[in-house]
Amino acid sequence: MAWWRVEQKTARKADRKSGQKTALEDVAPEIALARQDFRWYWLGQTVSVVGHQMAIFLFPTIAIVTFHASGLWVGALNAVGTAAYPVLGLFAGVLMDRRRRRPAMLLATVGTMLALSWIPFAVAVGTMGMADLCLAALAAGAFGVLYDVANQSHLPTLLPREMLARANARLEVSTSLALLASPALGGLLSQALSGTSALAVIAAAFLIPVMTLLRLRTPEPPAPPRQPGASLFAEMKVGVLALWRHPLLRPATVAAVIRNLGNTAASTVSLLFAYRTLGLGPGTVGVLFTLVGLGGVGGAWVADRMLVRFGLGRTLIAASASGVLWVAAPLALWLPALPTLIVVGASASVWVPVWNATVTTLRQSVTRSELLGRVHATSRTINFCAIPLGALLGGALADLLGGAMGAAAGTGTALVLAGLTALGAVAVLACSTLRSVRDIPGVGEGDAGAVA
Repeated sequence: MAWWRVEQKTARKADRKSGQKTALEDVAPEIALARQDFRWYWLGQTVSVVGHQMAIFLFPTIAIVTFHASGLWVGALNAVGTAAYPVLGLFAGVLMDRRRRRPAMLLATVGTMLALSWIPFAVAVGTMGMADLCLAALAAGAFGVLYDVANQSHLPTLLPREMLARANARLEVSTSLALLASPALGGLLSQALSGTSALAVIAAAFLIPVMTLLRLRTPEPPAPPRQPGASLFAEMKVGVLALWRHPLLRPATVAAVIRNLGNTAASTVSLLFAYRTLGLGPGTVGVLFTLVGLGGVGGAWVADRMLVRFGLGRTLIAASASGVLWVAAPLALWLPALPTLIVVGASASVWVPVWNATVTTLRQSVTRSELLGRVHATSRTINFCAIPLGALLGGALADLLGGAMGAAAGTGTALVLAGLTALGAVAVLACSTLRSVRDIPGVGEGDAGAVA
């Protein structure tokens, strides 16, 4: 693939500059194997993320186009698709600290294939209904949680610690591209075939991550032995406390919650601002958000370089402060609307993958292997709960201020308030020990994994 060639070319240039051998196998065979495995892993992860995002787009599309579903049904469908993390996240974390993670990723991938395949099968036998869509979305979401927790916990077994920042940045590139392109790909596939046939194609595509996982050759260490007599909830509590008592992970998690509240509120209000206040059409808004998403792709590509250049604390503070840029969005009322929103949105979105890659690398580096699944799951569960709250907050704020001040002034003020929320995340980080940390510590440094 193209990105593999870019990585190999970059590695060869670096080797020539330093006078080292160009063959990774001659430099360090175990690292060379790890990098080969990461390329397979990266390919499988990219296909998996694109497939999930296309399915997220197609489920409500099928409900609206095929079943002429009401808004309540579409809302329920979206809810069951996103409810898995708050409900199952902590349980998945315990499970991934009890079992080897690679087989769990295989199980989750195959499970997602079967969940997506259920829809075209139900169509073929003539039993397709809204209940089938909801059940398939629920199953795909549940397997997605299992895959996500296992995936983030497994990466440190493939690569040495010093490679994690670049690896997470590359994975964020895939995620950003998937978020950018998946709705368009899903729409084109749905038009060329049908919504249900498109799901069959996506389900078949999950054979690729299955094959790439089977190609991995880096040995996975066995799961640590369970503590005798430890209950499920006791192990879950250990993971929660390991996150909360860590001097770096706690402020990062609190800041992430505030960021998610503010960014999701701003994203929700920006849609209302674009449609109701500026009078933009759906096609224009679609182009707008595609161009805004390009900022995220650029940010993902340079995330590891920013971490090296500015250090951990400054990078996270800058990424948190980026939400304040939404304060400038109401300038679209006086300046050319579309260019103004593109500049503001793209400038803010650059920092989203930078934050994600940096915080993921931090968690992977400072958490003991036997706690990694639970710490990841705890962090993701908390963050996922903040996203719907932010959407509700943004919508309620826009309605409240719009009723009191008028549509233009109300949505503009709501955008400003959502942007100012980012200052809360900056304050949390600035008042913590993170502000002065430059290099990401490892396990055993800075009370890492302090809870046994």
